[in-house]
Amino acid sequence: MTQPRKEQDTFGAVLRRIRLSKALTQRAVARAIEMDFAYFSRLESDDFKSLPTRATIEKIAQAMQCSETETAELLAAAGRVSEEMQARPELRRLFRTAAQLPSAVLEELVREAEARLEQQQEAQRKRRRRDDPSPSA
Repeated sequence: MTQPRKEQDTFGAVLRRIRLSKALTQRAVARAIEMDFAYFSRLESDDFKSLPTRATIEKIAQAMQCSETETAELLAAAGRVSEEMQARPELRRLFRTAAQLPSAVLEELVREAEARLEQQQEAQRKRRRRDDPSPSA
């Protein structure tokens, strides 16, 4: 499990935190994706001219066996939006708005959204059970 993200985390700090949480070395990750070790080291040190591409971040995430959340965190730290965000403009709008809110307000919104999602999923499960034509045991 990774440590909670700090607001000031740079791409390099996020990458390092996730890599260390998985007990991986820089060399092991760089070797797995055939990346120059020195470049990987510079990424973690935030010593680069431009942020890595989405493809590079996805390769790194795959090599580290990142969860979807960890991959999204790496993409966000590099200023790269997820494919889902690209496909759904309302998510981009929500993210831009949420990024300007105080942490406590944002946390409250996240809890509310998670509760609504759980209610929606429960309602779908009930509908499926109700609409299932198979005889009950």
